[in-house]
Amino acid sequence: MLSTRKIATSVVVAAVSCVASFGLTQSAAAQGSIALVDVGKVLKNHPVFDQQLQSLRAEAEQFKAQTQAIQQQLQQEAQSLRGLDPASDQFKSEESRLAQKSAAKEVEQRNAMRELVKREARLHYDTYQEVQGVIADYCSRKGIPMAMRFNSIEMDKNKPAVIMQKVNGAVVFHNRQWDITNDIMTQIVQMKAASRDIDNNRR
Repeated sequence: MLSTRKIATSVVVAAVSCVASFGLTQSAAAQGSIALVDVGKVLKNHPVFDQQLQSLRAEAEQFKAQTQAIQQQLQQEAQSLRGLDPASDQFKSEESRLAQKSAAKEVEQRNAMRELVKREARLHYDTYQEVQGVIADYCSRKGIPMAMRFNSIEMDKNKPAVIMQKVNGAVVFHNRQWDITNDIMTQIVQMKAASRDIDNNRR
C-alpha cells in the first residue's frame, strides 16, 4: 500500500490580489500577535492537492491488485513442479526459471512502489511549500511576526483520538480573531483559479 505518512511539502507561490475583507486589520496586526493556521484543514480543502492524492492512492490500489495477480500466476506455475522428479534436469531447469522470474518481478514491484512513495512525498512537499509561501506572504502584508500551526477541530468527548490531539496540542487558548485558516484557504483557491485562467488564455 502506498504510504499515508504526513510529509511536510512546499512550491513557489504566484502573486494574487488580496480581498479587503481578508484577515486582520493593520491596527490589530501592529500589536504583534501570533496568527494560527490549521494546516491540515488547508491541505484537506486544497483545490488540487486532494484530487492528486486520491489519484495516487487509486494508482497504488491498482498496483496492489497487479501484484496479487502476479503472485497468483507464479503460484500456479509452481504447481507444475509437483509432477516432476526433483532429481530430473527438467525440474531443476523449471525451478531455476521460476526463481529468476520471481526475483525479477520482486525487484520490479519494489522499484514501482518506491516510485509511488517518492511521488507522494513530492506532492506533499510541493503543496506544503505552496501553503507555507501563501502564509508567509499573507503575514508579511498584515505585519504578523509569526504563524503557528494548530488543530482547529472541536474537542468531542465521544472521540478519544480527537481528545488526545487537543490535549497534546501546543495551543491551549486562542482568540478566534487570529485564526487565519479560512483566509489562507480562500487565497489559495483564488490563486489556483487565476492560474487556470492564465492557462486557458494561453491555449
